[in-house]
Amino acid sequence: MKEEGKSRIFNRKKWVNVLAVCLLFAVLFWNTETVREEVDAEARKRICQVYCLGDSITYGSGLSKEERPTACYPARLEQLLGARYAVINYGVPGATLLDTSEKSYRSTGYLELTEMQSPDLLILMLGTNDSRAAYWNEAEYKKQCSALIKELQEIPSRPYVYVMAPPEAFPLESGEIIYGIDNGVIQGTVREAVRAAAEETGAGFIDLYAVTENHPEYFTDGVHPNETGYALLAETVAERIRQDEQAGVFR
Repeated sequence: MKEEGKSRIFNRKKWVNVLAVCLLFAVLFWNTETVREEVDAEARKRICQVYCLGDSITYGSGLSKEERPTACYPARLEQLLGARYAVINYGVPGATLLDTSEKSYRSTGYLELTEMQSPDLLILMLGTNDSRAAYWNEAEYKKQCSALIKELQEIPSRPYVYVMAPPEAFPLESGEIIYGIDNGVIQGTVREAVRAAAEETGAGFIDLYAVTENHPEYFTDGVHPNETGYALLAETVAERIRQDEQAGVFR
């Protein structure tokens, strides 16, 4: 009888221990899953910082003072991408890519400001003002375009960079394009130089010339888009970002 009692006590302890181990594993598993869910939720909540670098077309010139904060292409882009994205407008009217001009983007301070922050995506569009006869230098433009993209890619946050060919530029009724901008240079050289720089550096290429070609109705003065034009630019960029995000091009 004593042996039988000892056996029952031993079996009871054994099952208690087994149950305790099972409970321990259940708690550990639940905690692991909870942590994983919290991490995934935090990642989903993280805001993607998008910086738009460029000239007056990025800035939103051509719109009224009241319209610009909500109708320029970066503002429209933020609306289209939704709450997980924050889009910052670093457009500077008159800016060029070429550092030999009187208003090079490098001299504005926005590159240094961008490098001090933590962008996830950078969208670069410079070239319309570079096409002016006083500034244009084909060899330098090609070289400096690639160099700037590489510099942006080396920012500590390692942003994914998009570089965009500028829209078509149209003449006024006088037959001239404002500010001496040369659409032949934009179409034939700037556009292809930007495409080649994107291929060389692994940046994303977006061709805004293609979506505005033969559409002067999208512009207020032949160079700066109207509300419809800016909306079109934003939709083009947003669609590309959505596609690339789904494809895992950037995190």
